[in-house]
Amino acid sequence: MKHRFLFIVVVLCALTTAAQIDTLQVLPEVILSDSKLKNHSVGIALEKISDSTIQRSRTALTKVLRANSTIYFRENGPGGVASASFRGTNAAQTAVVWNGININSQLTGQSDFNTLSSKNYDQLDVRAGGGSIIYGSGAVGGSVHLGNDIRFNKGLSTTVTAGYGSFDTQLATAKTQFSNTNFYIDAGLDYQRSENDFEYLDTENQFNENGQYDNLNAIFNMGYLLKNKGNRTHLLKLHHNTYVGNRNFSGTLTAPSNDGYEDRNTRTLAVWENLGTRFNGKLRAAHIFEQFRYFANNQTDDNDLGKSIRYLANYEATYKLDRKKELTVIGEVNHISAAGASIVATTRNQGSIVALWKQQLTNQFTYEIQARQELVEGFDSPFLLGAGFAYALAKAYTLTFNGSKNYRIPTFNDAYWSGPGAVGNPDLKPETSIQAEIGLKRTRKNLTLGLRGFYINTDDLIQWQPNLSGIWSPINIADSEHYGIEGALDYTAIMGSHKVTTTAQYAYTQAEDVARGKQLIYVPAHKAILGIAHNYGRLSSYVQTTFVDRVFTTTDNTAQVDGYAIAHIGTSYDILHKQGTKLQVMARVNNLFNTNYQTVAFRPNPGRNFLLQTTITF
Repeated sequence: MKHRFLFIVVVLCALTTAAQIDTLQVLPEVILSDSKLKNHSVGIALEKISDSTIQRSRTALTKVLRANSTIYFRENGPGGVASASFRGTNAAQTAVVWNGININSQLTGQSDFNTLSSKNYDQLDVRAGGGSIIYGSGAVGGSVHLGNDIRFNKGLSTTVTAGYGSFDTQLATAKTQFSNTNFYIDAGLDYQRSENDFEYLDTENQFNENGQYDNLNAIFNMGYLLKNKGNRTHLLKLHHNTYVGNRNFSGTLTAPSNDGYEDRNTRTLAVWENLGTRFNGKLRAAHIFEQFRYFANNQTDDNDLGKSIRYLANYEATYKLDRKKELTVIGEVNHISAAGASIVATTRNQGSIVALWKQQLTNQFTYEIQARQELVEGFDSPFLLGAGFAYALAKAYTLTFNGSKNYRIPTFNDAYWSGPGAVGNPDLKPETSIQAEIGLKRTRKNLTLGLRGFYINTDDLIQWQPNLSGIWSPINIADSEHYGIEGALDYTAIMGSHKVTTTAQYAYTQAEDVARGKQLIYVPAHKAILGIAHNYGRLSSYVQTTFVDRVFTTTDNTAQVDGYAIAHIGTSYDILHKQGTKLQVMARVNNLFNTNYQTVAFRPNPGRNFLLQTTITF
C-alpha cells in the first residue's frame, strides 16, 4: 500500500513539472471553479439552477432543490436532517461537490442539505447519473455541485438581505466583493434562526415542539492573477466555508423529543492554476473538518462527540492535442482521521488516478472515455470505466448516451461504529454499480425539451441489520435495480415588455430490492414540478408547484406515506433600480393551499406560511 501511494505522489510531481510547458491564453472575466463539470459530462444530464431561482428561495439548499429538481428529500421536519434520494438511490449514493472536490461526510457518507446554504455559491448545478470516476465515492445516482467563481474587472459591490417569516423565522445575509484586472476577493455571512413551532394540521392543539434552530454560514474567496517572465499566466485561489449550527430535533406525531445537535464544519481549499492555450494545470490542497455533538437531553451537557479531519492533495492536468482532442489526467491523495464516543479512533489513506479522453470526431459527433483506479487502505476498490457520446441528429436534436461503473466505499460509521446496540464491520466490501442512460434533447429558439431513460444495478449494497442478539451491524447483502424515465421542458415567451418563463420536470422511478421484489423505502414512483415566472419591468411574480407520489416506509411495502401536491407563490418589486444601486422587496407564500403532508412518516410539515424579504445592492 505504501508503494502504491508513493507511485501516486510521483505521478503528481511529474504532472506538476509538465505544467510548465505552455503559452499565454486570453482569459475570460469569470474563472469557473470546476471546469471539468461541463467539459466532461458528455451524455450526462446537467441542469443549472438559475440565480433568480436561488435568490427567491429560502437559504437552505433543501428548499431550492426540492422545488426545482427531481431529487426526493427525506427531511425530519424543517431544520432537521435532510437527505437526498437521486434516481431512487440512498443518501450516501448522492455526492455533493464543492469547487471540484467531494465533501460528503466521512462519518456518514452523505450530506445534510439543511446545513448547506444556497446563498453562498455562484454556481448551483445538478448532474444526473453516475460520476464516481471524476468525483469519487458516492456519486452513484447523481451529484450536486456548488461553486464559487472568480470574477475579475467587476469593481466593488455589496448585497444585504433581511427577512422575517412565520414561526419567528429570521434571515440575514450579506456579501461584499471587489475585483480589478488581476485581484478578486469576497466575503459573506448567512444567518438563519427560527422557533419553528408550527401547528400540526388536522390535530387538536399539537405543535412542533423542540424544533428550534439557528445556523451561521460564512464564506471567503480570493483570487490573484499573475504572469511570470515566460509570459505564462497563473491563478492563485483560496476558498473557505465555515458552518456553525445549533438545532433541536423535534418529536413526531406519536413521540415527544428533547434531543439536541451541534454542527461545526470548516472547509478550506487552496488552488494554483497554470492557464494556457493548450495546457492547463490545476493543483489543489484542502483541509476539511467536521464535528458533531448529539445531546439525548438538550437540558444537560452530556453529549456524544464525533469528528473527522481530511487532508487532500489533487492535481489535474488537461492537454489539448488540437481543438478537437483533449486529455485530462487527475491524481489525488487523501489522509482521513476520525474519532468519537461511538467510533473507534482510526485513520484511512486513499489515492486515485483518473484519465479522461474527449474527442469531437465530426461537427455532429463527440465522445468521451473515462477511467479511474482507486487505492483505499483496507479495501479492494474496483477499476472504473465509463463512456459517453453526443450526436446531433439534425439542427435541433441531440442524441446522447452514457454508461459507467461507479462505487461507494464503506464510511467510518459502517466500518468502525462501536456504540450501544450496534457495531461496525471492517470486512465490508465497497458497493459497485453499473449505470446507463440514453437521452434525446430538442433545442430550438426559446424552447428546450428533453427525455431520458436510465438503468442502475448495484451489487454488495450495504445494509444495517440486527443479528440474533439484537445487535445492529452492516453487511453486504442486498442488490438493487433502478430504472425510469425523466422529462424536462423550458420555454420562454416574450410579448412586448412581458416575459414568461415556464419550466417543468417529471421523473418516473422504479427502485427495487432484487431479493424481495419490492420498491425500496422512501422512493416515490412519480415526481413532477412546474414553475411559471412572469417579469414586467420592475415587477416579478412566480408560482412553483410540486407533486410527489406515495413512498413506502417498510421493506415489505405494507406501510406508506401518502403522496402530496403543494404550491408556493411569490412576488418581488424593485423599489429603486438605478446604476450601482438596487432596492428590492419580496413576499412569498409557502404551501399556498395549506396541505397536510409528510416526507418522513409521522413528521408533519408546516401549513401555509409567509416570508417577507428586503434586499439592497450597492
